[in-house]
Order: sequence, then C-alpha cells, then structure tokens
Amino acid sequence: MKSHPYVALSLTAISCAMLPFTVPAFANNNIEEIIISASAHQKSAQEVAGSFNVIAGDELQRDAAATLGDTLQNQVGIASSSFGPGVGIPMIRGLGGKRIEILQNSSSVGDASDISPDHAIATEALLAERIEILRGPATLRFGPGAIGGVVNVIDNRIHLSAFEGIEGALESRYSSGNDGVATVARFDAGNGPLNLHLDGVSRDSNDVKIPGLADLDDSDSSNGFIANSDARADSLSAGASWVQGNSVMGFSVSHLDNNYGLPPASHGAHSEDSDVGHDDIVVRIDMQQTSYQGKLLLSNLGDFFDRLNVDVSYTDYQHKEQEFDLDTGDRAISSTIEAQSRELRAELTHLERAGWFGTMGLQVSSRDFGSSGEESFIPASTTSRQGLYWLEETAIADNNLEVGIRFDRQKIEMADQSLSLDHDSVNIGASWIAPLSEHHRLSLTLAHSERAPAAEELLTLGTHVATNSYEIGNTRLSGESSNIIELTWVYEGDEESLLTFRGSVYHNQFSNFIFQQDTGLSLSHDLEDMGFEGLQACSSALADFSNSLDEYTDAITCYLFEQRDATFSGIELESSYQLSDSQSIELQADLVRGQFTAGSNRDIPRLPPAKIRASYVVESDHWRAALNITRAAAQNNAGENQMSTLGYTRLDASLSYNQPNWSIFIQGQNLTDRDIRNATSFLREIAPEAGRNLTIGLRYQF
Repeated sequence: MKSHPYVALSLTAISCAMLPFTVPAFANNNIEEIIISASAHQKSAQEVAGSFNVIAGDELQRDAAATLGDTLQNQVGIASSSFGPGVGIPMIRGLGGKRIEILQNSSSVGDASDISPDHAIATEALLAERIEILRGPATLRFGPGAIGGVVNVIDNRIHLSAFEGIEGALESRYSSGNDGVATVARFDAGNGPLNLHLDGVSRDSNDVKIPGLADLDDSDSSNGFIANSDARADSLSAGASWVQGNSVMGFSVSHLDNNYGLPPASHGAHSEDSDVGHDDIVVRIDMQQTSYQGKLLLSNLGDFFDRLNVDVSYTDYQHKEQEFDLDTGDRAISSTIEAQSRELRAELTHLERAGWFGTMGLQVSSRDFGSSGEESFIPASTTSRQGLYWLEETAIADNNLEVGIRFDRQKIEMADQSLSLDHDSVNIGASWIAPLSEHHRLSLTLAHSERAPAAEELLTLGTHVATNSYEIGNTRLSGESSNIIELTWVYEGDEESLLTFRGSVYHNQFSNFIFQQDTGLSLSHDLEDMGFEGLQACSSALADFSNSLDEYTDAITCYLFEQRDATFSGIELESSYQLSDSQSIELQADLVRGQFTAGSNRDIPRLPPAKIRASYVVESDHWRAALNITRAAAQNNAGENQMSTLGYTRLDASLSYNQPNWSIFIQGQNLTDRDIRNATSFLREIAPEAGRNLTIGLRYQF
C-alpha cells in the first residue's frame, strides 16, 4: 500500500508525543535560561507562550549562510523562499513577504525584500550574534504586518552594558559548492562608560554547482552549475554607546553592497524590442544600503514606571536591475528602485500594579519609494504609518496571562498626488500558559491580526525584468485579517532528565488574503501599442500576438493582485533524547497546509512540504560531531499553474573542534548530491538547490 507523507508524519508526531510517558522522567541538563530580546518584558525562553526559535553560538556559526533564509531553514516551521542562490527569504508557517517582519536589532531592516521575490534581505547573518523568531502577542510591538511572525537579527552594534578592555574575533570560511570565500571580523572596546563596536564581512562566490541540468526540460540549460549565480557582498558596521548608571545612549551606522545574478531563464523576454531572454543576456541586481540606528534606554525610573526604550532608524536603500550582453559586454539598467525609510519606536514599561505589569508603545514610520528606468513597474509613493500598542500580563495562580492590542493607521500617497489611500487596522492577541505538572506546561495563543495592503500590492503596473512577469496592482484591495489559534505543549524535566519535547498545533483563518494570481494570460504588445494596459493588455488569443505562435509562447505571464479567504493549518514538533553523557538524538517535524476556502483550485502556491529531520550528535569537552537526515515529502498541492515537486532525502554532517580562543569546523551539505527542487522557490523549475557542498571555517577570538 502506498504511504501518504502526511500519514507518515502524523504517525511520527504520535510516537514523539508518547515519549514523555514511556521513558524515565530525567531532564536535559543542557537547558539554559535564554532571554528573548524581542519580548517586551525580557522573558526567558521558558516563559514565552507558543512556538519560537532562537539560534545563536556554535549553532549559528555552523548554519550561517549567505542569505537569511538559508541560515534559518533548519529551524522547525521555517522554510527559505529562494529566487536563485542570491536570494533566500525566510517563510514562517508558509507565510512570508509582507506578513513577516525582518528586524535588525529590533528595528525594521528597511530594504525592498518584501516588494518582490528577487530582492535579497539587506542583512548579514554572518555578523549576527543571535537570531530570534517570535510569534504570538509580543509581535504586536513591531507592526501590523507581523501576522506570520518576527525575525530579529541581533549583532550587538550598540552595547547595552558596559565592559572594560578589548575583545574581537576573526573568521574565515571556504565553501566548495560555489568556491565561496567569506571573511568576518569583529572588534569591541570598552573604557568606562564608553563602548565601541566595529565589524565587517566580505563574501565572494562563483556559480553554484548542482548535480545535472538546471532546467530538466531544456537540454541547452547549464549543466553542473546554475549560470549567473555568482555573488559578491561587502558590509561594514560601526557603533558606539555610553552606558552610565541607569541610562544607555547609542548610535550605529552600517553599509552593505551586494551584487548577485539571477538564473538566465528567470527573466525571459520582456519587451517587444528587447533581447532579454536570449542565452547571451543575463540580469544582475546591484544593491546598496546604508542604515543609521540610535537608541536611548532609561531604567529604574521610579515607583510606577520601570523603563523607557526609544529606537530610531533611518535607511537609504537602492538597487539597480542590470541587463548584461555576454557577447558584446554591453550593459543596460532596466530599472532602479530607491527607498528611504524612517522609524521611531518608543516604549514605556510600568512596574506591577494590581498584579499586572506591561508596556505601552508608539511606533511611527514613513517610507519614500521610487523607481525609474525603461521597465519601472512600481510608481513613486510615500507610505506613512502611526501605531499605538499596549501589552499587559499577570499571574493567576500558577498560570500566566498576556494580552495585547494595537491600533494602526496607514496612508499611501502617490508622488504625483493623483491618488491617496487610507487604511486602519486593529490587532489583538492573548496567550495563556498553564503548568500541568512540575515538568509539563501547556500554552494557548489567540490572535486577531489585520494588515493594510502595501503600496506595491495597490499600485504596481508594468513589466518586472527580474521575475519575467507583467504585474498588475489593485487599488480596490481592502485590508486582510487573520484569526489564529495555537496550542503548545512543552515537557522539560529536572537536571537528570533525558528528554525534552515541544509540540504545537495551529489554525489560521484569513479573510481577504492578498496574493498574486497567475491569470493564465500573457502580455500582448499589440494591445499595448493600441493603448491598453493592465488586464486589458493581457490575452490568451493568438490574434492578439500577431497570429504568431512563437510570439505568444515567448510572451510573459500576467499576474494580478487579488484577495480570497484562506486557511493555514499545521503542526510543529521538536524533541531531544540524551543517550549518554556525550550522545543525543534530536528530532523535529513540521507541516503546513494552506488552502483558499473557495474556487476550483484551492491550493495556495509555493508552500513548503511536510518535513522530518533527525540528528545524531556526539559531544565532548572540545569536539562536536553531528549527522543530520532530512526527509521532505513531495509537494503535490503546488497551486494553480505551479509545478509540483518531488520528495527528497538530504544528508548533512558537521564536525567542530573548540578551544577557548579558537575553533575550527567542517560542514557537509547535501552529501549525496541530490537534485532538490524547493517547493517554496519561484525558480524551482530552472534553479535547483545547491548540490554537494563542503564548508570549512576557522575562527579566532580574543
């Protein structure tokens, strides 16, 4: 009998759930109290309701990659939405883009990664000290767009506590899968109340190696590598803080240059007179971003208020989409995207009153967006937002209740003053943590979230070179809303326990879910020449393509922003079992199912498949070795006009040796050299995941 992947995963879930009742109740002695920075009340990991992820230390050093999505893809419930090797954007429970807030030190990263899938996130995981992924009521602090969750990249540019002396680190790594070389440096100095920070990273890589053809349906596509997938990035950051008594003042500045290519078939033919889409034309993204952040923290304010925390940021972002003719060397800039973002977030935390303590906050932001060039597809606009939020929590017997509410107003104005749109949104969340016994706890999270449509979803109109699409915004879009319920069970024993376990189930009901619909139509230059635009310029009739089958076949697809009700349901499981003082087994599994509630094809496109990951770990005082096996199911619910993907088994391994001042590690990825087509990738048909790769790294710290 054929086994269905969801049945297999469900059986695994049941088996894992039975473990706490079938093994001795001895707890993992490696449990540490980790303070979650993204939590308003400085909670430990054990005090946070629902599902969360924290990656830091040696784990972050091993998993850190060129993109944030690739760095986090081994975390439960997280997938990477790629657009070739140069772009990897994290998805949380099948949600990404506008529904995930990407933060740098708790402030918006301010890039254009949420505008289009080909835009990389302007942050460097190699510089991070830790990364937090948070869901639940605490995400209200960071904006109405965090329906899916928050990813907070923390790099300690602004020191919040004083230290004396000099510290630093230098790391170099080489990856065989793309001949990639990366060098990372960090320097910190403290003298009295003054603290300084400096860091930088340089990455350079060639085309990514793969096991076979990039496009299985095209024998002329690159074989053994993904063409035009080389990349170069440099980043430099500096920060200073003054820490004295109960106050902290700090400032930081960072600059990032990132140049990466897109697989040739990703951009096809674009305009009637353009040669783009021919094998001798490639498209590259040339990105620059400069960010400024400031911080004021005042603590122990008095008998009522405890702390005032103010974060301000300004980001200047630009990228160019460039077309290169490999034969002639000619270069043309098809479009330029620019964005200037400003943000202020001020929080005031009060001490306990009548058993309650909490945080009140104000968040104000504005974003000036502009694009230019022959194939500019998003008109210039300004988006301004004002938000107020309030989080409170209290203890009831041994239980903990947290509630939060947020009000936001958004205004979008086109630069030519031809259109102005206003949207209001309300977000409400609550969580309940109940200890079932000394070692078991249960948490329930309820949330109602609303998100106003973004300028790109409302105003886009035109050909997008990098994605080979004609994109059409919709000014009639209304705000989308989400109602989510999540139940989480955690088992943690005492100091001699062998087992830990965390399991979450959730259901997310969307009203007016905003998405890009593949219309099944193609852009007709004949109709454009007649003065039509938008959907009126799209057709499936051969007569609208000069009765030329070749012209119709080469025409780009039309995508329209639409809204439909939808549901997302899923399960996440994590467990570890200590075999001995030096050996352990770690298991994790997750699946998410997303569907529109009506329509002929109800599958939501580009969702990750069900996945199980098992790890065998051996550790001593200085050595750590791990063998990881990941089994991903086939994704046969690919969505309308989308390609299904086959299941795969991936084998990874790592070995590291650590001394107080230096460490060395080697990591093998996809050791069996499998052809892996990522279901969340926009380019899965023409750009598989990387083949076999060995990374070796050396780190020195003082």
